[in-house]
Amino acid sequence: MTATGSETAPTVTGGVTGRPTAGGTHPPTAPRAPWVGAEPPRRLVLLGAAAGLVLAATCEILVRGSLGLVTGLGLVVVSIGAALLMRPAELFTAGILPPLLSLGLLIVVAVVHPQAIGVRSLDPGAGTAQVVIAGFVDLAGALVVAHLLALLLVGMRMRASYLSTARG
Repeated sequence: MTATGSETAPTVTGGVTGRPTAGGTHPPTAPRAPWVGAEPPRRLVLLGAAAGLVLAATCEILVRGSLGLVTGLGLVVVSIGAALLMRPAELFTAGILPPLLSLGLLIVVAVVHPQAIGVRSLDPGAGTAQVVIAGFVDLAGALVVAHLLALLLVGMRMRASYLSTARG
């Protein structure tokens, strides 16, 4: 208690907050990432993820002429970034983002430049739906990795959020 009769505020030791206990010590709570509590709005995260994936795909199309490894790595990176930057209440969006991002990208590429989805066995006269499906098959490995990592991070963040609210 202070002179005014109010309780003392938790102290900060080494960047970690602690709550006073009966013995007067301040045990640290779980360490938090620097951006926790300062997450950008969901729209900004989604826009950034989409822009990053479009940038990776555009660069790869300009250099190689088709989608491939760079686009797949871009999908993995933006999926991880979105899972780390979303607010805890909006983590469902991060969990479903990888397939939706890849679907959106493949639809745009199939309409604008279908030759960029370079599947050799695809008929040159194939329709947009066939090109999009072929693109999904072509990016399947990266999509699986991106989705699994995003879901793993979402699960870890949900657990950490649950544990921090249960403690305190």
